[in-house]
Amino acid sequence: MSRSLVVLIVLTSAVGACERHDQAASRAVLREAMHGVLAYPRSTLVSMTAGSDAGQLELTSPDAVNTVAAWFRLALPMNGWTLQSDARAADGTVSIYAQKGTKPLWISLKPSVGAPGTTYTMIGATVDSTKADSGR
Repeated sequence: MSRSLVVLIVLTSAVGACERHDQAASRAVLREAMHGVLAYPRSTLVSMTAGSDAGQLELTSPDAVNTVAAWFRLALPMNGWTLQSDARAADGTVSIYAQKGTKPLWISLKPSVGAPGTTYTMIGATVDSTKADSGR
């Protein structure tokens, strides 16, 4: 076996291992960032992404923006979240911000393009309680 082939195999294995590690780390951040968050019933997951301390879910629902937003306005407080902000833009987008303790949650709902229903994103962040308490 040639030396360059051996190096290529080793590098390919290392890159594959790093990608699996990164995916596992992203899933862990997403799981922590979205812990305690409820999705609207009958929603379909479109995508999920995560960084080092936040995660985002994009979902769709066949129901109208007003229906989905009204559900969140009721469901969030019933599950320990405090609504901090609730605004509607001229284009029909609804933005909701809630907190559960120091944990933030941003929800942005907009009418789906090309089909009836709603497309919405939920962004949550991991909160390091040691950092949050150090400012007191």
